[in-house]
Amino acid sequence: MLESFALSIVDGSLNRWIVETYWLWPVLEIVHFVGLSLLLGGLIIIDLRLAGLFRSMRPTATHKLVPLVLIGFGLNLVTGILFFYGDPLRYSVNIGFQIKMVLVVLAGLNTLFYYRKIKPVMHSWGTNADTPPVAKIVAITSLSAWGGVLLFGRLIPYVGTG
Repeated sequence: MLESFALSIVDGSLNRWIVETYWLWPVLEIVHFVGLSLLLGGLIIIDLRLAGLFRSMRPTATHKLVPLVLIGFGLNLVTGILFFYGDPLRYSVNIGFQIKMVLVVLAGLNTLFYYRKIKPVMHSWGTNADTPPVAKIVAITSLSAWGGVLLFGRLIPYVGTG
């Protein structure tokens, strides 16, 4: 399925623009890195607080970091799509890319669980109180999934296909 989509966009106008604009790929790499820094920088603090660390910080204070995380995710989403369009045949069969996308979906599902089950009750947690076990599981899942996204994203140029 992914390969057939990749074949359909090869030599399309967006693919040609990305391939033929010599400065574009490096700029996309820089923007992707900045997005990743915002995304992971905010999530590390949020998740470590959820895991029970930084107890002097109110759990709800981490909500102030969410806009930075969302901006980082948005930057990575846009640049990631452009990377795929720029070299669809390589990405569509790359095992590192495929694992990275599975981890992004896992992280997204974990985030949905957080918003439905954890965030609504965070206001009742005391500042110095430990977090419930379910919050710790969400935090560890998030840190693991996004750490894997970082790792497998970095491995894309170096791992084989399929």
